[in-house]
Amino acid sequence: MGRHVKGFTVTELLIVVLILGMTALVAIPNFSSSNAHKLDLAAVEVAEAIRFARTESVRTGIPHGVFTDEAPNRLRVFWADTGTTPATPTYDVRNPIDKKLYDIDLDTHPFAAGVDFSGNASFQGTCNDDRYIVFDATGAPRCLDPMTVILRSSDKTLAIGAAKRVLTIHGITGRVTIQ
Repeated sequence: MGRHVKGFTVTELLIVVLILGMTALVAIPNFSSSNAHKLDLAAVEVAEAIRFARTESVRTGIPHGVFTDEAPNRLRVFWADTGTTPATPTYDVRNPIDKKLYDIDLDTHPFAAGVDFSGNASFQGTCNDDRYIVFDATGAPRCLDPMTVILRSSDKTLAIGAAKRVLTIHGITGRVTIQ
């Protein structure tokens, strides 16, 4: 009585390897799309912080704003103490979700590490420090010092390599858009 051995042919094995390889190419995103996704998440988080400051200003009638510092890639939300001249930023505003101080450090952030942060602002007059943008009770963006100076436009650019997202704070309305 002869022994009958069952197995796979080389052709069958090659087809299985080819199918697995094609599945891996589709299932595993390439490096640049991972950066684009990371950039999108960071841009949304920064935009939400700016929108939160604007909303709190309208809701409470107390000026709230954002301070952007490019050197440590950081954005902080504050409320403005208008009892002093110039108004003093107070950094005790808390994120409504996690209740931590509203302070986004892009260098250590879980999904934003490696994102470069830069920005510029244009005002309808002289602003002593364009890193501070504060919203009044109507939601209009202004300079912190002096608060009488209205924002024309501000762009905050987040970039990883060649990929970038630009957040724009529109003058008068305070609307925030991501491009």
